[in-house]
Amino acid sequence: MARVSIRGLSKSYGLANCLKKVDLEIGDGQLAVIVGPSGCGKTTLLRCIAGLEGFSEGKIYIDDELINDKQPKDRDVAMVFQYYALYPHMTVLQNMSIGLQHTTALSKDEVRKRVEGIAKTLQISKLLRRKPAELSGGESQRVAIGRALVRNPKVFLLDEPLTAIDTMLRRELRTEIKRIQRQFNVTTLYITHDQEEAMAVGDLLVVVGDGMIHQVGSPDEVYNHPKDLFVASFIGKPKMNLLKVELEEREGRYFLRNPSLRYEITEDYFRRFLAGSAEKSFIAGIRPHCIKPVFQKAHVPASKMISGRVSLIENMGKDKYLYIDVASERLVAKLSSADVTGIGDELTFTLDETDLQVFAADTGLSQVA
Repeated sequence: MARVSIRGLSKSYGLANCLKKVDLEIGDGQLAVIVGPSGCGKTTLLRCIAGLEGFSEGKIYIDDELINDKQPKDRDVAMVFQYYALYPHMTVLQNMSIGLQHTTALSKDEVRKRVEGIAKTLQISKLLRRKPAELSGGESQRVAIGRALVRNPKVFLLDEPLTAIDTMLRRELRTEIKRIQRQFNVTTLYITHDQEEAMAVGDLLVVVGDGMIHQVGSPDEVYNHPKDLFVASFIGKPKMNLLKVELEEREGRYFLRNPSLRYEITEDYFRRFLAGSAEKSFIAGIRPHCIKPVFQKAHVPASKMISGRVSLIENMGKDKYLYIDVASERLVAKLSSADVTGIGDELTFTLDETDLQVFAADTGLSQVA
């Protein structure tokens, strides 16, 4: 096991700043998923750790050892790339053995035993005599993972390892990767642009945008308490509803309002999260699953109800996504099939203020995280 510490890491390509003062700590045995949109600097960060890219400034430590000037082969790091990069003329056994043969003093028998042990764990023992052209995408990726694991690295780096695999197999393999990581207890950094995959795999999420780390936390923390608008809009499927609102105070009552809707918040919510702000303009956020239909017998104050017309329904099986037009606003609700009305129907709904996220309109920072 190993700790990975990144301090003040910056990387530029000409005038383009790819990484901007990145600070990150990954603990012993953690599986950290670095998630963000394409082009945000995820792969560059991983390549800097592996020693495949130089950087403008900053320091990288594995445990307490500075590795800035170490060659890739001396960093005790193993990397699995987006595309498998298997040698087509070699068998699976040879592909998995080649790294050990060139970087260790192990005998051929010792190398073979280690490869066979890893292959058994990955359930690919029957593939050892095959060549890459005889493998499926999922089998090829298991071989690539096995080739990295046989080295028994301190740090395991996975660069979008499931991108080239079909959706159903991808879900199966991401479960396998998590199981394997637990079994070997190797500190792992896993890159993906798929936020659903990130939520499913990671112990720790590292949300990256435009070369900067916006938030680090458990999947639950990042999903339920996003620190800024970037995280709120990127993490979640369907994404969070975001509305420009003004804070209105009237006769001791507090409202978040805009030309399309008005929602009353309690004095407690106001004092805890908004009273200290000099601003009156905010961005209110609500997750689609937190929108709750109001039925006739429900005891919900009128000041906490919002009405709109259903303009589109996406059928997702057990759940459905409803697109609701509230004057000039459009909200997305995730509802069970039993609660769904038809397109064109009027729908009245409410939300619990404990589910309400509020962000400063000028900085985008959360008022409630």
